[in-house]
Amino acid sequence: MPMLIEYYLYYLYYTFLGFPFIIRVAVVALTIFAPFYCFVFLSFAKEKKKYDEKRKLQKVLKNKYADEIKHIITSPDMYYPEDIASRLNCNVKKLSGRKKRIITNILLFFRSKEKNINEENYRSVIIYFNLQQFWEKKLKYGSMASRQRALRKLDDFNIEIPGAVIASLTNNKNQFLRKRARSYYMHLSQNSPFKFLDENFDNTFNQWDKIEIHRILSKKAEDEKLPSLTQWIKNSKNSAFRCFLVDEIKLLNQKESCYYLLEILDTQDMKLRRHCIEALGELKCHLAEKRLMENYQQQPVTVQQSIIKAIQKLNSGEALSFLEEAYFDAHDSESKIIILHAIYNYGTAGRKLFDTMQKEAEGFSRQMFEHVSNPLLSYNLAI
Repeated sequence: MPMLIEYYLYYLYYTFLGFPFIIRVAVVALTIFAPFYCFVFLSFAKEKKKYDEKRKLQKVLKNKYADEIKHIITSPDMYYPEDIASRLNCNVKKLSGRKKRIITNILLFFRSKEKNINEENYRSVIIYFNLQQFWEKKLKYGSMASRQRALRKLDDFNIEIPGAVIASLTNNKNQFLRKRARSYYMHLSQNSPFKFLDENFDNTFNQWDKIEIHRILSKKAEDEKLPSLTQWIKNSKNSAFRCFLVDEIKLLNQKESCYYLLEILDTQDMKLRRHCIEALGELKCHLAEKRLMENYQQQPVTVQQSIIKAIQKLNSGEALSFLEEAYFDAHDSESKIIILHAIYNYGTAGRKLFDTMQKEAEGFSRQMFEHVSNPLLSYNLAI
């Protein structure tokens, strides 16, 4: 028997060698890639089946619970746990993880779309389906991807997680999880919510962090729970973070911070200086105007441009001659255009001065005036 098998193996081998080269290559390629193609096909079929099952389950749960959930969380009437149990009529103990994820999405959908949410009823529905416990368990014991998803869902729920659970994640090695946990802590913690601002929020502070922190600070400001941000500007050595906080002072209209911004106006950090100047203008701090005009000539061009923008915002009516002089002293077209914008928007007197200067302008300078008075016109202002 072994000899017979050996005979056929040799027979197949020498028969294969007798095929043309292109046929041999095709047979080898087919032998190698056929299992791969089968694997891809079976994987696709499996994923398609899972997707169809998920869509079917979503449809079933939506038909069963969506209308009732919407009614409960938007109703002005208070629903007690027994009332919710009667309306939803769900055997929560038998709910699988997949079903709880789908119900979570249904609940969050209505949370984001409906304007009048009854917060008490909303929390009662979360408790009824054990959704907070479910996601907290994922947050503690799940894989990294599961923990990230759980943190997002709990944040979207807008409910407070026990401090011990979230605190362990605020120093996690995973950057996304760490930052998300810190922003969540700032958002909902009642105990030192701003403590991570002492650490510049994170050592990899970036643009996405700015968006997230701005969202949280804006919410705190609406609830009148936001202290002056100057204390973190004082303690931080991160230039980008300090500039960000100055911008937040401007956006959140913390006018009581103007005195501190005036104190650091002569900082060696040119970028921070520019942000302070623009913030003072936006906050209408007229105390700053005289000082800005006095220091104008000693400043770099970028800082001078920020001063002009601030003067325009202040619009005190006392800086028109300064703007006119700054225009004739400027040596680059970008600065001249910024100054002309300031003059043009400096009330009736500014518009009158602009028209007078425009009549006297010639050549390239006249193009700049036309560009400022009619922004729809396009000119090549490069030198």
